[in-house]
Amino acid sequence: MNKQFKYADDKQKNLYKKFPSTHYLSNPDNVDHVLLWNTFFRRNLHRLATDYLGIKLHFYQAIILYFMGISQLIAIIASRAAAKSFIIALFSCCRAITRPYSRIVLGSATRGQSKLIISEKIVNELMEMSPALRKEIRSIKDSQNESVVYFKNGSTIKVFTANKFARGLRSHVAVREECMQIEQDVDNSVISPFQTIRQAPYMLEACYSSIEALKEDPQDVYISSSWFDGHWVWEKIVDPNFKGMLNDKNVCVLAFDESITLKHNIRTQKQMQLEKQKQDPITFAIEFLNLRPKQNASAFFTYDILLKNQALKRVFYPRNNDDVRLKNKNKYAIPKLDGEIRVVSCDFAFVAGDKNDNSAYCCIRAIPEATTYSNGDDELQIKQGYRREYSYIEAPKGGDTTLQTIRIREIFDDFEADYFVVDARNSGSQIVINLGKVLFDEERQIDYSPMKAMNNDTYSGVVADPNAKECIYTINATQQLNSDMAYAFRRNLQEGRINFLVTPTVAKDEILLSNKDYTNELDVDKQFAYEKPFYETQALISETAELLYEKNPQTGTIKVHEKGANTKDRYVAAAMGSYFIDQLEMDLVSNSSDYEYTTLIN
Repeated sequence: MNKQFKYADDKQKNLYKKFPSTHYLSNPDNVDHVLLWNTFFRRNLHRLATDYLGIKLHFYQAIILYFMGISQLIAIIASRAAAKSFIIALFSCCRAITRPYSRIVLGSATRGQSKLIISEKIVNELMEMSPALRKEIRSIKDSQNESVVYFKNGSTIKVFTANKFARGLRSHVAVREECMQIEQDVDNSVISPFQTIRQAPYMLEACYSSIEALKEDPQDVYISSSWFDGHWVWEKIVDPNFKGMLNDKNVCVLAFDESITLKHNIRTQKQMQLEKQKQDPITFAIEFLNLRPKQNASAFFTYDILLKNQALKRVFYPRNNDDVRLKNKNKYAIPKLDGEIRVVSCDFAFVAGDKNDNSAYCCIRAIPEATTYSNGDDELQIKQGYRREYSYIEAPKGGDTTLQTIRIREIFDDFEADYFVVDARNSGSQIVINLGKVLFDEERQIDYSPMKAMNNDTYSGVVADPNAKECIYTINATQQLNSDMAYAFRRNLQEGRINFLVTPTVAKDEILLSNKDYTNELDVDKQFAYEKPFYETQALISETAELLYEKNPQTGTIKVHEKGANTKDRYVAAAMGSYFIDQLEMDLVSNSSDYEYTTLIN
């Protein structure tokens, strides 16, 4: 027995005396076995998962779980579909089982993301796989306001939303899911203060409380898909801890690309090709190749200013043709606010096979903003201009001018737009001419009344209908105008006056899952139609950030241009629309009798 209890203290050696003779632990050999196996499983969580819980693991999952069990800090950067949520769920359960009274918290930028780990992964997947796990869990609370797993040994797994309001929690393990979406300030000032030393009941005893080796430092877990270079997770977590791992620190950094999912048949090659077709090259490189694109030194628009404006969750969808013919209302219509103006901004392509063979249509909500100042009993309202919400983007292949004209008229009507902004260069002039005629939409079986240019007498003069709506703002870009539009677009981005739709990942986790039309749709192509505005927005951001620029030292103007085979169709449409709204702002503020006093207001 002494040999067996080589690593046990006196209390552990005599533990068998506390149990009745009929109990399994009344045998000192069995006590020894329990102590040794518990130590073994704590140090080898992958073996606990396979040998005790009965859950089969791929080899790479076993590696991840092992290092999660022995590292004080671990950062995992892995591609989409690499089963990150499964690993988080399994690790959390294994940790809870092997260390009684553990407080494990799971946080993400959106509550929906972390809730799914409990509802989908632990409840619907792991507990179905493992009768042993079901016996370890006492109860589960999964409501709108709270999601917690309670274990019989006193451990808990709790979900929280990683924002500035998530305060008052205590944890021994903090898992940041999709940590690239979490703000650094939230991690520093909110999540890190959660962390505390695990106070298991035995540590309250004097014989143990003074032993430093028994005190367990809190554990930090960062797990995410990749992101652009310069993100705080790279600079503060991944890079320094990669160096620490090489220097034998108790930290670990792991990374996996899409080859893991292909090797283990989590995804097929065909699925991967479909994903590649959905996404622009930069987004695919991040999401699946697990790459870390660096900021282009010659870029005029940085990823930072673009991504900071990617927070819009309300998406617009045009009506389908069947609904129009049946006179059904658009369930995805967005009610107009007081003073709101809507713009459809269009850049056209016509020659198939050209590198710029995509047109781009942007639906932009220009929402007026003002600041109210109080001075005793009086209030002074100062108009600030418009906030631009890019609610929908479509980028079809270019081609026939008549078909494109009909399509933008469909979008214009569905969006309840007020103005067109049109690139009237080259064949774009034909679009303006087409808009000045009565158009028959064969698919929708309706006629569109003529429209005319509001800033070009040449185009407006050829419109025969005297009642044609004057709502087309034509742009014939010069080098100076292109430069002005680029500077203005960047300024509005820097000032936070532009809102883009959220990333496809956030959309799938937080928006599309609540859309029954999306979740109930069995046709993959029709389902993708709901995802597409988010992918088009991501393409706009990637496309804009990859633009290069050259500055004319004499005039101060700049020329933005594509790099290699890249395109800029979405950027042109987005920038033109924002520039037109700049012109509307001049009218907005000039109509304010108080505008001349704005500089005097502190």
